[in-house]
Amino acid sequence: MTGQLSRLGLSPEQHESTEVLPGKGGSHLAGRVHNITATIPGRSSTGRVLLVAHTDSVATGPGASDDGLGVGSLLEIARALGEGPPPRNDVLLLFTDVEETAQLGARAAARELARTRRGPDVVINLEARGTSGRAVMFEAGPHSAALVAALGDTPPVATSLSDEIYRLLPNDTDFTELRASGATGMNFAVIGGSARYHGLEDDLDHVDLGSLQDLGNTAVSATRTLSATDLARIEQASEATWFNLGPVLVRYPAGAVLPLAVIAAIAVAAAVWYARRRRALSLRAAGRAALTLPLPLLAAAALGWSAWQALLLVRPAYALFHLGDPYRTGPAVAGLLLLTTAVVWLWVVWVGRRATAVDTAAGTAAWAALSAVVTAFLLPGAAYVFTWTALGVAAGVALAAHTAERSAWRSAALAASALPCVAVTAPLVALLFPTVGLASAAGPLALAVPAAVVVLLPLTVRIAAAHVRRAVVGGAVLALTGAALVGVDAAVDAPDGEHPRPVSLMYALDADRGKAVWASEDADPHPWVSHYTGDRRTDSLEKWSPALAAPPGGLLAGPAPVAPVSRPVVDPVSDTRKGGNRTLRLSVRPEGGKPSLMALYVDTTAVKVVGAQVAGAPAGTGTLGGGVNRPYTGSVWKWGLLLVAPPQGGTEVTLTVRDTGRPVRLLAMTQDAGLPASALDRPRPDDLTWDPQAAGISFASRQYKL
Repeated sequence: MTGQLSRLGLSPEQHESTEVLPGKGGSHLAGRVHNITATIPGRSSTGRVLLVAHTDSVATGPGASDDGLGVGSLLEIARALGEGPPPRNDVLLLFTDVEETAQLGARAAARELARTRRGPDVVINLEARGTSGRAVMFEAGPHSAALVAALGDTPPVATSLSDEIYRLLPNDTDFTELRASGATGMNFAVIGGSARYHGLEDDLDHVDLGSLQDLGNTAVSATRTLSATDLARIEQASEATWFNLGPVLVRYPAGAVLPLAVIAAIAVAAAVWYARRRRALSLRAAGRAALTLPLPLLAAAALGWSAWQALLLVRPAYALFHLGDPYRTGPAVAGLLLLTTAVVWLWVVWVGRRATAVDTAAGTAAWAALSAVVTAFLLPGAAYVFTWTALGVAAGVALAAHTAERSAWRSAALAASALPCVAVTAPLVALLFPTVGLASAAGPLALAVPAAVVVLLPLTVRIAAAHVRRAVVGGAVLALTGAALVGVDAAVDAPDGEHPRPVSLMYALDADRGKAVWASEDADPHPWVSHYTGDRRTDSLEKWSPALAAPPGGLLAGPAPVAPVSRPVVDPVSDTRKGGNRTLRLSVRPEGGKPSLMALYVDTTAVKVVGAQVAGAPAGTGTLGGGVNRPYTGSVWKWGLLLVAPPQGGTEVTLTVRDTGRPVRLLAMTQDAGLPASALDRPRPDDLTWDPQAAGISFASRQYKL
């Protein structure tokens, strides 16, 4: 990396430090991180534009997209900027380490950046949660009005609704740490093709180069704009609402959200009054439509849940895609949208027996107006969806009321009123399906209902008024077609070499006893897995390998040959007693390999942990709490410390416990990426891949009494 940056004419710097993170309901974390920075100096800098990507990957994946897409984009942006005149502001390229484990690299970088900050820091963070698809700007920091304006030349997929939702989720990226340190900016990711996320297939053969181009184009355009901006003005900017409208990114100040919502509510009330005055609307019928509108919403949500359960019956392996969707979801998504359309069609037919299209449209508009006002207070970034829907339908109701009852112009007015609703909801539905997956399809399906209602109103009500049976048959045909497409998805999406099924298989060595096991979390194991594990389940492995906590029903476990894997070594450096406490200085190191992780656990039934320190951590950050930090475990190892990417020379850990006169029982563990090849007598078939959460890793453990 430093060599590539040097060839681009930059002067890269490597920043090495030890970072610690106290555990909250889990083991403490510590790791030696190696961040790399390179600065493109500005002419008259008013702040810094930070381009951020992480260089590490998970143990089970090559990381070509996560975060090869980001790293590659940053290098190309550096080349492009270097060929033109110097930017106004400093552009700092930041390549972080250890992002996948609690963003330890970004934590270290944030501390250094806060120390050297001389003006605003604006971050462009590049991530990936899949291997294909458009670039998505899913999170913005403070002063978003000025930030989103920088996307105007090359807008990605972007909506302030995703920003609102992301804040409610427990997900973190490097941007989380940088934002907490006082920076602002935008978070970008590619989210399509999530079946390969964090897996073996996150490689160059499966990364969409078009996604790389899109992510790079978006980032370089935003960088050019921000690097030429007076960044001091960003701190004076307000918040914003934004969303895609075709190729345009619409944006307006957050201060306009509530007034627009109120205007939408007034417009709906005025349209209802006008239609009532023109005798084109029945308040009772409109009220019936409004009161029953939740029925298709609930039905659509139930369809999404039911379809997923049905798919699991046919393809149980779908449940193994913990981090995303299966590979080929197109037929299922199309089928679910058709099923939702059928539900809406039949509801409109039922309501239309006692209501006109104007009545039903008015009832729908009332819900949209109410939702606009409520979300303007609670989730202002989401209010635009309902505000523009309400305004569009209100205009349609008023225009329809102005025309003759059976005029084609009335139908045209109502049909045109659907355009704002479709324009704001269709991109969201397309974005939500790859984001939440088929398992949570209830959300995007329910969101699609209002648009389907308004679109179908003119046609369905007219058919129902004259031919109720034909209308019902039409809805049934839509439903059957949708169900057939869901069935097609289950039929065609069989595992093969290009679309492998995830499986769980791990190796664990008890180095004290010289015994090893194969273990798997699979509820319905593939024959290749059960060849190693057998069919017996156990919940006792955690006693000597704390990483193998058993899920409900236990782990599959079978004997394995002892194979060469890295093993932990704990050497006492010193042992002192003072004031009722005992302090042990320990050297924790690996032998026989380069593990991705080491761990140190304490038997808390024997002693009480007072605290611990990791050598090399910055002053004020290295002290870790005692007591119990693993309350969920069923073993005695209820205090833990994880050491990420441990150095071969070892890490010094100072452990302080209450001096009870009893020995301190420790368990040390290593984790290697991959399974020992010498222990495998059958290669993994091409139609199988590793489950990113619990597969393709090896553990070794030793216990000590000190």
